[in-house]
Amino acid sequence: MDMKMKSLQIDGKEVELLAEYPVRFACMEHLEQELDDYVNDFETAPDTYAAQAIEGDGVDKSCRECGEPGQIALLKEKGM
Repeated sequence: MDMKMKSLQIDGKEVELLAEYPVRFACMEHLEQELDDYVNDFETAPDTYAAQAIEGDGVDKSCRECGEPGQIALLKEKGM
C-alpha cells in the first residue's frame, strides 16, 4: 500500500516529505523488487530507513508485496 504523507518522524525527529512520493515498506525478501518498482514508478531513487525508525499516525509498516512486517522504509525527504 502506498501512503501519501506530508511528514513523519524518523528517529524521533520530524521530517518533511515530498508529497508526490509515497512512503512504502518492504521486507528483506522483497526489498530489491520494491526498490526497482519505486525507481520505475517515480523515476527517482528513494531514501531508505529502517522501518523501526519511522513513526507517524496511520503508518502501516507492512511489506507492500507480501503483507509481512516491513524492515525497510522507502520515501523521499524534502531537501534531500
